[in-house]
Amino acid sequence: MKKYFVMIGSFFARVWRFILSLFEKHQHLHVSHNQYDVEGQLVDVLVKSFEVRRFYKCTPKHMRFKTMDGTFVELKTATPMDYMTETMKKLV
Repeated sequence: MKKYFVMIGSFFARVWRFILSLFEKHQHLHVSHNQYDVEGQLVDVLVKSFEVRRFYKCTPKHMRFKTMDGTFVELKTATPMDYMTETMKKLV
């Protein structure tokens, strides 16, 4: 009996998140960060992509945001990182 209440509760939670997602501004975030060696030569370029539900802080050295999965992500660097945001189209 208790199992059914948990299933019904999780269903209503998913429905509520779907309704809230219709009113949020969702974005793709592409972050690139260059790594240099001791001589100043470019060694590697790290590129990461996220689907962002909400930004909490967005500066070149520090970003905090929540992804579409509901996880909180915090990126900190000593040097500025390049980033680009794209607005996702709504399917509705």
